[in-house]
Amino acid sequence: MRLCNFASGSKGNCTYIETSKSKILVDLGVNLSYVESCLKEMGLSGKDIDGIVLSHEHNDHIKGLQYFVRKYKTPVYVHNSLYEYFYFQVKDVAENLHTFADIFEINDLKIIPIDLPHDSIHCNGFKFVEKNAIASIITDCGNMTSTVYNSIKGSALVYLESNYDEEMLYACKYPTWLKKRIASKTGHLSNEDCAKVIEQLALNGTRQIILAHISENSNTPLLAYNTAKAYLHTKNIIEGVHVRIDVASQYNRDTIFKISAD
Repeated sequence: MRLCNFASGSKGNCTYIETSKSKILVDLGVNLSYVESCLKEMGLSGKDIDGIVLSHEHNDHIKGLQYFVRKYKTPVYVHNSLYEYFYFQVKDVAENLHTFADIFEINDLKIIPIDLPHDSIHCNGFKFVEKNAIASIITDCGNMTSTVYNSIKGSALVYLESNYDEEMLYACKYPTWLKKRIASKTGHLSNEDCAKVIEQLALNGTRQIILAHISENSNTPLLAYNTAKAYLHTKNIIEGVHVRIDVASQYNRDTIFKISAD
């Protein structure tokens, strides 16, 4: 399995996942030309994508969807509670819209939806399985419940939300109502909470974390990384030895990560 982040953050989200028989995008919250350029850098085009799997309906996860689907007629997979919403988004190509309520497959890729506590109509994280290769994407997660954690435990690689630093959030220019929303149990995951999740994941076999959905106004990539690294050190978990931590970018195609399916 190969995974590559194309964009991660409040201005747009999109992740590419490839197996021996499948090529998919998770979310499409960036413009068509940018996605096409990222695919081209990998020797691909939009015609090669077997499906687009959507986490929820917020604009930073879907704003490029209708343009991509109209051009390439790509199958789109959404939770069944979101069918009506997305039907009106892509109604001229609605035959490409598919729903899920539980585990589904795209060719050889098994996709396990994970309900997330986020203030949307419905929000999913996902676990992706190809034989023995397991990866998960958990962003837009207001809090890490035991159900969510148990769903991703044992993943070799996890894209995990590290959205905000608490001090920066309350000092930033956001209005009070927005700060409260972000910090709520249905908002986003803080650096501190993310670090605690990484500790548990590392103790259960995860070896690669990618910090994702980092706020540009109440966080920085370096602060998110340093917060996780420092916390793990207090638990005798050394970044780069026991677990590796990378940071997903908002504006650039990132590292291609590989997980063996054997």
